[in-house]
Amino acid sequence: MPPNPSFNWLKLQNVYYNIRTCYEDLNWSIDNLYSNYVVSFSPNTTLIAIASRNVPHPNLIEIYSNSGNKIWSIVYNSTHDDYIQSFHFTSDEDLIIIMNNGKYRHYYDLMGNFNEHNFLENLTKMDNLNTNDDNSQMDSGFNGSRVITNLENNETEEIIEILEVKTWENYLVVRLQTRLIVTNLNTFVNYEVALKNYKSTDFTSFSAQTNPNLDKTEEAIVLQLGYKSSVLSINIDFGLTNFEVIDQELTDGPFSSIAISPGGQLISLFNKQLKKIFVINNRFDQVLLEYDTSNESSTPYQVEWCGNDAIVLSIKDEIKLIGPGQQSISFFYDIEDDDDFDLDNLLVKVDSRERDLKKNDDLLFTIPIFQSCVDGLKIVTTNKVQFLSRVPETSVQMYQIGSSSPSSILVDCVDKFSSNASKAHGNISLLKADETLLTAMNDCLEVALDEFAPEWQRRALQAVSFGKIYYDDLFDADKYLLVVNTIKVLNQIRSPELGLFLTYRQIEYMGGWEQVIKMLLRRNQHELSLEFIDKLKLENVRPLVHIHWCCYKIRKKLDMLDLELFKIISERLTSLTKDRVNYISVGTISDIAYEEGRNVLCKLLIDLEPSVTKKINQLLDIDEALLALIKSFESGNHDLSVLILLYLQDKLTTSQFFKILNQNENVWKEDAVNKETLAKLDINLSRTENMTVTGDIIGHTWQESIGKTSSPQLLETYLKHEDKVNELNLQKLKSFHKDNTLKGDQYYDAYKSLLTKSTNRTLNKRTSKALSRELQILDLQKKLSETYLTDFYQEKSLIAILTRMITMNQIKPAKKIVSNFQISQEKFWYLVLNTLMKRKEFDQVYEFAFGSNDATVGKSPIGFEPFVELGFQTLAPPSHISTYIKNSVKYKYDEKVRMYVKNQDYEAAALEAFKNKDIDILRSLQLSIPSSDSLGTRAINTYIQKLGY
Repeated sequence: MPPNPSFNWLKLQNVYYNIRTCYEDLNWSIDNLYSNYVVSFSPNTTLIAIASRNVPHPNLIEIYSNSGNKIWSIVYNSTHDDYIQSFHFTSDEDLIIIMNNGKYRHYYDLMGNFNEHNFLENLTKMDNLNTNDDNSQMDSGFNGSRVITNLENNETEEIIEILEVKTWENYLVVRLQTRLIVTNLNTFVNYEVALKNYKSTDFTSFSAQTNPNLDKTEEAIVLQLGYKSSVLSINIDFGLTNFEVIDQELTDGPFSSIAISPGGQLISLFNKQLKKIFVINNRFDQVLLEYDTSNESSTPYQVEWCGNDAIVLSIKDEIKLIGPGQQSISFFYDIEDDDDFDLDNLLVKVDSRERDLKKNDDLLFTIPIFQSCVDGLKIVTTNKVQFLSRVPETSVQMYQIGSSSPSSILVDCVDKFSSNASKAHGNISLLKADETLLTAMNDCLEVALDEFAPEWQRRALQAVSFGKIYYDDLFDADKYLLVVNTIKVLNQIRSPELGLFLTYRQIEYMGGWEQVIKMLLRRNQHELSLEFIDKLKLENVRPLVHIHWCCYKIRKKLDMLDLELFKIISERLTSLTKDRVNYISVGTISDIAYEEGRNVLCKLLIDLEPSVTKKINQLLDIDEALLALIKSFESGNHDLSVLILLYLQDKLTTSQFFKILNQNENVWKEDAVNKETLAKLDINLSRTENMTVTGDIIGHTWQESIGKTSSPQLLETYLKHEDKVNELNLQKLKSFHKDNTLKGDQYYDAYKSLLTKSTNRTLNKRTSKALSRELQILDLQKKLSETYLTDFYQEKSLIAILTRMITMNQIKPAKKIVSNFQISQEKFWYLVLNTLMKRKEFDQVYEFAFGSNDATVGKSPIGFEPFVELGFQTLAPPSHISTYIKNSVKYKYDEKVRMYVKNQDYEAAALEAFKNKDIDILRSLQLSIPSSDSLGTRAINTYIQKLGY
C-alpha cells in the first residue's frame, strides 16, 4: 500500500480520478469473460449473471456474487422452438429471463423460486400523442407484426420476433418488429407502444431513463432509440396511458450505443462507423463533447458513464476516461505489476500476439466490462472487480501533498503526536483559533466513509478521535459512533464471502440501509442482518428479518409437520415481546405457507396477525370466508362484520348464505381448536379477539343491518326458511308500505286484510298489540278521509295524522284523537306548538295557549318557556312573547327581566324589577334603554322614585 492514497490518483483537468480494486483473484473458474460469456449485471453489480456464448441459446445461467462466489444456477433445456432469449436484473436484484415465445420468468429470490408471465397478454394500448403519426392498430389485430395461419385450427397467429430487451429499474422493455412492450414488473401490467410507421431495421440501439421533466413519484419513463441518423425520444406516461415520439433531428448517426448518465442530464452517442462519440444534454440542443476514437488501439467495446462527470471507453487492455475538452487519462491492463516488468519477456509476448492476432483477436487482450454507478463505474474482468470514481474534494484536501486544509492538518497532528507532541498541540491550537477544528473532524468522517482500505479508514477515524480531546464544545458522539459502525458494516458486506461491494453513496442513492438488509436477506443472512440493525439502529427494518426468516423456514423444512413448524415460527414472532403477543404482520408468511400447500399452518399463522383488517383479508384470500366472518365478529368490529356479510351475500348461493347465518358448527369447532393450540403455546390473542360470539348473533346482525334496509326480499325468504312467523309478518307490513301503489278504499281493504291475517298468526303479545293499534289507526284514516274528503292514508303514523289536522286548524277533533289513543297532553302541546310556530301562525298559537286572543292568563302542561324560545326563533309578535314570559312559572324574576329586555319590552322589565325592589336592575335599565322609548324611560324613572332613590 502506498504511503499516501493520492499516489494512485490521476488528474483530468482540475479533478482527480482513482481506480480501486474491490476484489481480485475471483473465485470463479472463468476464462475470458468478455469473449466467452453473455453477462448481465444487477444495479451496482451486486450480482453477475453469465451464460456461455458457445451455444445458440443459453441452457445454463449461473449467478455469482461480485466477488465471484457462485450463488445459484438456472438450468433451462432450450430447444429450437423454446429457448431463452436474454436475461436481465431489476433494481431489486430480481432476475428476469425472457423467452422467445413472449413469456418471461420473474425470479424473486436467490433460491430459484419464480413466477411466469406473458408480456404479450392483456396489453394496455398506449395512446399516441403525435397527431400526425397514425399508429392505429392494423386489421390483423397484431399491429403490423408478421403472422401465419395455423393449419390445425385455421387461426391467425403472430410470429414473435424479439429484437432487443432491456430492464430499467422495475420495467421490462421489449422491442419487437413494429412495437415496444413495456411491462411494470411490480404490477405485471403490459403496455404496448405502437411504432408501425418506423422500419425496425433502421433502429440501432436504445436506452431508458426516468423522465427528467416529471417528479420521480410519477409513473413515466423516456426511451432513447437510435433511429437512422437521429434519435427518437419516446416519452411514456403510464398514469395517462399515452406516449409521444420526438425526433431529435440529429444528423451524425447511426448510433450503435446510447448511454445515459445516472443523473439523466447527459447522453453519450457512439457512431461506430464514424468512430466518433458525442456527448449531449438531455434536451438534445447542445453538444458538449465530440471525441474521435480512430486513433485508439481498438474500436471501443463499450462506452459508459463514470458517475455523472465523464465517459469511459472499454478498449483492449485499456480503460480510457474522457472528460470535457477531449482530455483523457488511461488505466492499462497489459502490465499488472511494475516489479514483474521484463523487456525481453514483453517482446516475446508482443511477437506472440502479432503472430496469433488473426486467430482470435479478443482472446489476446483483457477487455473490461463496465457497469455505471451513481458515483463511479464498476469494472469487471476475468480476474478482478474494480471501481473507478472521482476523488471527493474532502479526500483531495486531506491527502494531497502540501495541503493546508483543516482535515490534513488534523491528520498530520496524529502522525506527529508521538514524535513531536508540542507541534501537534500547536497545530490543534491553530485549528481551534481558526474555528475549523469541527470542520476538520467532519471532513475526516466523510473521508473515512469513502475509503475502501481499513488502514485509511482507521487513520481518518483516529484523527477525529484525537480532535475530540481538544474540542471544547460537546462533540456529537452519536454521529461519530454511527460512522464507526457504518464503516464496520460496510467492510463486512464487502467481504468476499458476501460480495456486496457498495459505496456509502450508492447505499444512500438506492434508498438507505433497508435495501442492503433486503439484499442480505436474499442471501439468507438473518443473524448478520439483525447484527447490522443493532449497530445502525434500524428498528423499523427488524420485522423484515423475522418475516424472511419464517418464510425461509417454511420453504426449507419440507418434511416438518405443520404444527411443529408453527411452534418454531410462533416462538420467533411472539418471543420478541414480554406479553407474548405478535406485533409483526404475518401476511407474507401465511402467503408462503399457502403456496406450499400448508393450509393448517396458514390458518394458524393468520391467527397471529395483529391487524384485524389484514387478518380478514388474508382469510378471504385463501377462500376461508366463513372463518373471516367469525373473526370479524370476535373482534367486535360491527362495520367490518357487516362488510363481510355483504361480501358473502354477493358471493354465495342463497342456501349457502342461509347456512352461514345459521352458523356452521364445524368452522366454530376448527376455530376453537386453533385457539386451544395457541393457548397451549402461551400465545395471547386478546388484542384482536376479545368477544365471545354465541347464539344467533350473525343472523341477527345481518337481519337488522342489511336485510331490513337493503335486502327486504331476501329477508322475507330467510324468515320463511327459519319459520320466524312474527318477524315475517312485520317484514311483510314494511314491504307493503314500501311497494304499495293502491289508494283510497283499495288501500284500506288490502292493508286491513294483511293486518288481520298478521294479527291472527302472531303468537307474540307485544306484536299483537302493535298490530291492533295499527288497525285502529287504519280505521281512523278511513273515517277522517270520509269526513274531510281528503286522503289521510298517506299519513303513515298517528303523529303525521295529528300534524295534518293541526295544519287544517282542526285542533279540537285532534284533541279527541289524542284522548282516544292515550297520547300524553305534553306530547300533543309540543306537536301543536312546533307545527304552528314553524308555519308562523302566531295568532293560532296564542289562541291555543290562552283559549282566545283577548286572554292574557293561561296554563300550559309544558310551561311557557318553549313558547318564548320558539317565539324568538320564529320572530313572533313581541306582545305575544311578553305574555308568554309573564305566564312563565319557571323563570326567576331576573331571568324574566332579561327576557323582557331581549324582547325590547323595557316597561315590563322595569315593572318586574320594581316588584322585587331591585334598584340595581332599574338603574341598569335606565342606562341601557334606547332614548326613543319614552314610555319605558318614564316608567323606569317613576319606579326608581317610588323606591326612594
